Amino acid sequence: MAAKLRFLPVVLPGWAEAEIYMASLIDRIECKELLSRVTSVEEAIKHVTDHSTIAISGFTKSGEPKTFMPALAKHFLANARHARIGLFSGASLSEEVENPIAPYVGRRGPYMSSSASRKLIHAGEMDFTDVHLSMFARNLIYGFYGVPDVAVVEVSRIRPDGSVVLSSSVGISAEALSMAKKIILEVNTVIPDYTGFHDIVLPAVHPKVGWPIPIINVDDRVGTPYVEIDKSKVVAVIESRQPDYSVEFKETAPIETKIAENVVDFLLHCRKWLSWNKRLPPIQSGVGNVANAIVGELYKSPFQKIRFWTEVFQDGMMRYVEDDEKFDCASATAVSFSSAARKEFERLFARCRDKIVLRPMWLSNSAELITRLFIIAMNTPLEFDIYGHANSTHVDGSKVINGLGGSGDFFRNAYISIAHTPSIRRLKDGRTVSCVMPYVRHIDHTEHDIKCLCTEQGYAINTEIRAARRRADDIIEKCAHPHFKPLLRDYLRMAGGGDEPRATDMNVLQGWWKEYDAACWNFPSDRKESAQLGGRPSAMQQPCPDPPPQ
Repeated sequence: MAAKLRFLPVVLPGWAEAEIYMASLIDRIECKELLSRVTSVEEAIKHVTDHSTIAISGFTKSGEPKTFMPALAKHFLANARHARIGLFSGASLSEEVENPIAPYVGRRGPYMSSSASRKLIHAGEMDFTDVHLSMFARNLIYGFYGVPDVAVVEVSRIRPDGSVVLSSSVGISAEALSMAKKIILEVNTVIPDYTGFHDIVLPAVHPKVGWPIPIINVDDRVGTPYVEIDKSKVVAVIESRQPDYSVEFKETAPIETKIAENVVDFLLHCRKWLSWNKRLPPIQSGVGNVANAIVGELYKSPFQKIRFWTEVFQDGMMRYVEDDEKFDCASATAVSFSSAARKEFERLFARCRDKIVLRPMWLSNSAELITRLFIIAMNTPLEFDIYGHANSTHVDGSKVINGLGGSGDFFRNAYISIAHTPSIRRLKDGRTVSCVMPYVRHIDHTEHDIKCLCTEQGYAINTEIRAARRRADDIIEKCAHPHFKPLLRDYLRMAGGGDEPRATDMNVLQGWWKEYDAACWNFPSDRKESAQLGGRPSAMQQPCPDPPPQ
């Protein structure tokens, strides 16, 4: 080994075949000082101990430390089953990364999609707080959550001065590298070098006053394409040879296609009403099947030079990349794909680098920029009520699914905000429930935040100055499933007076919920449902899709 690597003054504890790995690392680590800190993952994980708080890269399965975190979980399982750590990330991690470490996480934020973490949260064994993503990133650098002990960040290159080029996501990586006491860099040598994708800038911290962010176009850049770090804090550099785990989507269901058609119908209405012509304001779209269906339907619309200002550049957007008439540019904090779309992304990597900017999530979700750029925000809640309040996070008001994510950042500050969801949802116990309710049992987005509510049945616009009761009539008529409309109208009648009528008589409420439960069990047959969907094949043969991560 000395003969092969004699030009590298490096000690690699625990690596029996270090020369194999070093040959691939040489190309990606241009800083000799940090090259000398290359070590095995078994050595690196020793820097995380019981009660440590770690802040890591990762956003919607992209750019997460895919070698370090499973190794840490394996170490705790073998040597420290009592250990409990704090874990902060930009957004959700893959189940392959989070599920093994979940039993050893005592504090988690601000978002997750792990089945293992969800069970622990519901059992009261993991403290979890979902936070608006733009706020979480700023709160972290303000010091509200304390100083992370260790930052573990995936990078695609280390530059000669020690600064790092991130990979497929940004999230809170820059804040983590700035704040943490120790830094562990995971250099992924099987992914492309992402140099040129990123626009990195940190938020101002009091008492320094942050100037207005000088972004007036989606593709404007105001920072650097790399993250500057304090090299003295780097305690380990390890290699990863694991690509991002793919985000596989189901085949688009008819109900999702109909929602997409209704959303685009609303945007075409706005084009005439608000004089947009063929140029849409920039689009923010959530992640998942419904979002992909809407992006696909937009591609068929007359709108040209579409711009995306969003959190995740995903499958449905890839078809735009080679179409200069249809696509202008995009800004996101991550790229996240299915296996098929990832191949397309890698084929078009150079073109994507010219068209897509990846930013820290405090910037991608900035209220200032969402407002200035007149963003159209589109996200999928679990349910909304007849007055326009939406629940994006908690089933039955108590069981968290993933977290709030960035939907609140966009809904509250968007030019046009659209909440889209199926009007019904099939449950595992056989019931079919309404996603348009008299009231939601957990409110993430108020009636003040949402300008359009949309299901496969139609859409209701919430931009007028009008009484809540009139708004409720409109939402029931245009968004609710026909099977549940009579019950919702009954509730509105029995709710009494007031600006936003609420039934408070417990006997009356108990009677209504009894009738509602019966209606859920006695949902109409597929044949009737097919007729109500205008002759389309019934989407009710399978459960309605769960709300996607935001």
